[in-house]
Amino acid sequence: MATIVDTFIEDELQKIISEILEVHWEDFNYYEIEEICQDFLDEIPVKIKDVTKIKRLKKYVNKEFELDDLDNKVGSAGLQTLQDNSEYSLEKIPKYLFEWKTKIQSGLINIIDLKANIWLTDLFDWLNLKVNKTDKIALIWKNGCWKTTLLKLIIWKEIDLMELDWDIKLATDLKIWYLSQDLFWESEKNTLQEEMMKVFPQITEKIEELEKLNSDEDYEQIQELTQYLLDNDWFKKYELQKNILKYFGFNDEKMKQNVLSLSGWEQTKVQIAKFLIKQVDLLILDEPTNHLDIEGIIFLEKFCQNWKKAIISISHDKRFIDNSSEKICEIYQHKITNYVWKYSNYEEQKQAIYNKQLKDFKDQKKIIDEEEAYINRFRANSAKASAIQSRIKALNKVIRLKEPENDKKASFISISASRRLPEIIMKLRWVEVWYSEKLITLPDEVNVLKTDKIWIIWANWTWKTTLLKTILWDLKALSWESMINETVKIWSFAQILDELNLENSIIKELSENLDQQQEVRKILWWLLITWEKVNQTISSLSGWERAKVWLTKMLLQKPDIIIMDEPTNHLDLHSKEIIKTMLNWFDWMTLIVSHDRDLLENVSNKIWLIRDKKLEIYDEVEKGISEVY
Repeated sequence: MATIVDTFIEDELQKIISEILEVHWEDFNYYEIEEICQDFLDEIPVKIKDVTKIKRLKKYVNKEFELDDLDNKVGSAGLQTLQDNSEYSLEKIPKYLFEWKTKIQSGLINIIDLKANIWLTDLFDWLNLKVNKTDKIALIWKNGCWKTTLLKLIIWKEIDLMELDWDIKLATDLKIWYLSQDLFWESEKNTLQEEMMKVFPQITEKIEELEKLNSDEDYEQIQELTQYLLDNDWFKKYELQKNILKYFGFNDEKMKQNVLSLSGWEQTKVQIAKFLIKQVDLLILDEPTNHLDIEGIIFLEKFCQNWKKAIISISHDKRFIDNSSEKICEIYQHKITNYVWKYSNYEEQKQAIYNKQLKDFKDQKKIIDEEEAYINRFRANSAKASAIQSRIKALNKVIRLKEPENDKKASFISISASRRLPEIIMKLRWVEVWYSEKLITLPDEVNVLKTDKIWIIWANWTWKTTLLKTILWDLKALSWESMINETVKIWSFAQILDELNLENSIIKELSENLDQQQEVRKILWWLLITWEKVNQTISSLSGWERAKVWLTKMLLQKPDIIIMDEPTNHLDLHSKEIIKTMLNWFDWMTLIVSHDRDLLENVSNKIWLIRDKKLEIYDEVEKGISEVY
């Protein structure tokens, strides 16, 4: 029991120190506050209960450090706090880590008139970008517009291949952390604990040196080294690198694992923890939501909301952009246009700007046309020669507006049902999904209707692809009874992508076995693939262009069921809109695994939620969503 009580005091003391540091992190370090608190506790008689000791300590530090009432901020739930890990969460990370004040007084980055090309291909043309200390910027537009290249230019990566003409001003001592899709490890052989102790390698080395010294023989050296560590606040940083991952849900057992054994989301959390304690000025996120589950995306959104410093992010997740950014920088035609709005306002405001620009262009054109018509009408009239010359001079001075360009959107695709389907097209009874062990248990009976639009959400990487393969009979279930109407045509996203012949041209691939060239061209035109492109080989297409070819091939087959496993990964916002439009047009059943909330909330009428090795079915999308976030 003494051990539990000691642990209770230690846990409460840690929380009190963290609360003090939030307010006084510039004035005190961790060990100075710990010494003050410990000295106070040592003066309290041993017989006093530990809960009472903590209450007295809180009252003392409230007065000593001029704090708000710590009883309202640090829970005193007694020994119950030892039964769970609720004291470690994103909300309880010391706030000073999010609000660390940079010494930089001006803007962080200023790119002026950037011109860049690689292998005779223009990347940017007179591009300008300014990043201030608290900006939260989302770089957006289509794949292939060199967004990631721009980020790498900022951190001076891969610039040797480019011809550059620019002026970039980075603030002195600017600290940048680049979180890319390719995660960085000090060593892939490290355990998680070993990896974290390399965040501040020099500090770890000094602390280990201190621990090896003998208190009797090396007293002066211990005093000197201890003072050095205190003066540089290295004790606090050492404790941070050692314990920060507890706030991210990593227990002691997890810390012993090899870094490569972690899931994609766990590896991302480790990288986030690293830059948090390094106290960087600018965080760069390159496609951070790819490969994250829904809980991971929501966690990252909350983190970005708590972060009080600058962020530049690239993402094709509309909801993530809206929840984590406050400014949109759109790369279009090799330049950047700034919109000081959230994404939800950006599309509306951009359209309003376009409408005004188009109206101004038409109004000016009308006036110019009328003026030119008048000039041409009376040009030969000598009586009006002087007036005509004045009009010509005035017209030549007019700065003519260019007709604004607007984003082309996919046209309406009429997907007519080829035949009538039975009301119930799939029955699953007593299904248990397994892969060397039982993974997911379904409800005793699941009836899938012909009009169901099912969204599969999962938590913590819970074998969602294995569930799909079991439904399609690609994997055998542990036990089950199933019925899928034999006449039903099922097409899956992965299946068609695998079947694409990369050496074929688009038109050959899509009409090889079908006498449908006219229909092929019509659908491609709907999906904004021009006739000039139809003779290109599929291998030369970008990922989102291949996805359009897949959509066309699927539509030509007139399937009854469409199954998609992460169809929007690596697709840009424009391509996602096309898939969303197509799914809204499709009459029959869809079964989609995805973490893209904007897509699925617009096309689903049911949710299958996988958690704790069970499948939960919600007939109301809103109720299912409320269970997740």
